[in-house]
Amino acid sequence: MLPPAFGSGKTFRNQTITDPMPSALRMRQYQQQAVRSASPEQLVAKLFDLGVAACHRDDRAKLRAVLVELIGGLDFARGGEMATRLHALYDFCLRQSINGDLSSVGELLGGLRDAWKQGVLCAKAA
Repeated sequence: MLPPAFGSGKTFRNQTITDPMPSALRMRQYQQQAVRSASPEQLVAKLFDLGVAACHRDDRAKLRAVLVELIGGLDFARGGEMATRLHALYDFCLRQSINGDLSSVGELLGGLRDAWKQGVLCAKAA
C-alpha cells in the first residue's frame, strides 16, 4: 500500500490503492516520448494532424503555432520551388487563422496531410 501522502484512491480488497502519477501526466510523458522518437517526416505529419484538429476546435492560437512551426521547418535551399509554394500556402493559412474561415484552412491542411502521408511516409516505409 502506498503512503498516505499520495491521497485516497480506489478501494480493492479493503485497501486503498492510489496512483502516484495522474493519468494526465502519464499521457504528457507518452506524447513527449513519441515526439522525441519521431522522424522529421513523422513530426511534420503530427503538425498537420494538430493543425486540422485546431481548425475543428476553432482554436486559432494553436493553429497559428502549428503554422509557424511548419513555416520554420521549410528548407528553401534544398526544397526549392516546393518550399516556396508550401510557404505561400502556410502564409495564406496563417492570414486566414486571424479572422478567416477555418473550415477552408482545415480542408487545405487535411489535403496536405494526406498527400504527405501518402507521398513521404509511405515512400520512406517502402
